Amino acid sequence: MRRLIVPSSLLCLAALLCVSALPSPAGAARAVPHILCPQQQPTCCPYPVNGARTSPDRATTSARQFVPCCAYPSNNSCCPAASTCCTATCCTACTPGGLTIAASPDPSTAGRKVVISGGLTGNPVAGATVVLWRELSGQSSFHQVTQTTTDSAGQYEITMKGGSVNADQQWYVTANGIQSPTVSQTVNALVRLSPSSRSVAAGRPLVLKGRVTPSHAGQVVLIEQSRGGSWAVIARPRLGHSSTYTMSHRFTHAGAVKLRAVLQGDARNNRSNSPTVTVTVK
Repeated sequence: MRRLIVPSSLLCLAALLCVSALPSPAGAARAVPHILCPQQQPTCCPYPVNGARTSPDRATTSARQFVPCCAYPSNNSCCPAASTCCTATCCTACTPGGLTIAASPDPSTAGRKVVISGGLTGNPVAGATVVLWRELSGQSSFHQVTQTTTDSAGQYEITMKGGSVNADQQWYVTANGIQSPTVSQTVNALVRLSPSSRSVAAGRPLVLKGRVTPSHAGQVVLIEQSRGGSWAVIARPRLGHSSTYTMSHRFTHAGAVKLRAVLQGDARNNRSNSPTVTVTVK
């Protein structure tokens, strides 16, 4: 009968691998984290932490500790290859990372707050610094506005307070060496229209005044009246240095008159109109 001869070097290697998994005398006093012999490693991580190992006869257990493979999802050192990444439970094929961005509301209104939000995708990271950049209408480069950090799910949210977003602009964010897509933020101007009275006698002048924010000094505002389901322009006052206007108008026919002021769109703001006001002509 032929005997199987195994090289002594292989026997030594196997012995070293498995002996390394056994607790040392010092380890018997305190549980030292370690990983099972390579041939015993499960195909999925994480390893149990403070998990009790049951002996083959299930009569005894030993409180061994095992290094959790995916304790830190952003740390890929536990995975066997650079092409794999830790998820909540396993080492899986890496998903290309990305960074999202959205602005709400869009369009917004001058003077109102705007919320910029999004998150890291593919391999979300908590506590990552997110920097917000913007380019205002008429500018040729982006400038840093503010920054925040991602939450435990890799998400972020930045609130631009009222008055800081008054004109059309573009946004993007950067985080962890990644740049988000650029999004365009359109902004409606805040247009006001105030009549001197909500009732006026036919043929008598009614004073109409208002303001446009942000300033569009020198531009024309259209005063429109609702007629048969459409709007007709009845006056074209020009905005003064303070972006305000004042004018008077005479209505010849009795009845309820609906009015609004309109700022035509330009490079800074969308076409914008005031709320409709109703005046009773007697």
